[in-house]
Amino acid sequence: MSQLWKDICLGFSTYGKSFSFISQNKLWHYYLYPLAFIIVFSIAATAGISGMNDWLTPMIYDMLSLEEVPGEGWWEITLNFLKNASHYLISFVIWIGLIFIYYKVSKYLVLICMSPVMAIVSERTDEILIGRKVAFNFTQLIKDVWRGVLIALRNMFLEIGIIIILALVNLLVGLIFAPFAVITTPLFAIITFLVGAYFYGFSTMDYSSERNKLNVRQSIRFIRKYKGIALANGTIFTMWLIVPVLGTYIGTIFAPITCTVGATLAIHERTNGNLLEGLEKRN
Repeated sequence: MSQLWKDICLGFSTYGKSFSFISQNKLWHYYLYPLAFIIVFSIAATAGISGMNDWLTPMIYDMLSLEEVPGEGWWEITLNFLKNASHYLISFVIWIGLIFIYYKVSKYLVLICMSPVMAIVSERTDEILIGRKVAFNFTQLIKDVWRGVLIALRNMFLEIGIIIILALVNLLVGLIFAPFAVITTPLFAIITFLVGAYFYGFSTMDYSSERNKLNVRQSIRFIRKYKGIALANGTIFTMWLIVPVLGTYIGTIFAPITCTVGATLAIHERTNGNLLEGLEKRN
């Protein structure tokens, strides 16, 4: 437990150093890539959510057979008013549902779409730390990017699966022992937050694993071993994006770059730049 706490503190402290590291080594230009991404992403997301809403609302409305009632009496007028109101209610509920799905998936879309930049940033950070320029290898970059995409997808499905299981358990507890829901619901929220944080931190750390020739199984072992770093780094990543609207834009610009730098700094400090030795070393 003491080592876990030390790694959590290390993850937060190295993230705090990431801004000065970026500034001192003139890495600010990497923020231009997520800035361009969020502009395109926002336009596409707005159009997509609006289009899905326009398509789903009338379909569900027709499925519910909410047609106007003929007649001019007060009862027919009232029913027609309620049915028209239900159309807007259905549209609102669908819109909220799509926003929720967008919010849950967007963090992984950021990780997937930003994986080329994050791979380069992690490699550049490592070059500066070891004081040695590594020759650019396009094949290795493609491998890093592809692995980053696969890791992000793996983590997304794992997180969603865990959240569904926890939600069902929480619902079951609430149905059988209703008073306990007061305890289990906040606990569910905390656990789901930490699960998400761990997986986001996992993605930012895996670029270092790939660069040091750790396969996916070794990387999983390594990151589990230093899960405190993943939790701290992923918590910051989540906090950048958790604020509605503002987080979506500002967080997407800053989170991928700064968290990747922070994770690379933490791994380097924790293992002295030797991940294989760090993987085998016992605490």
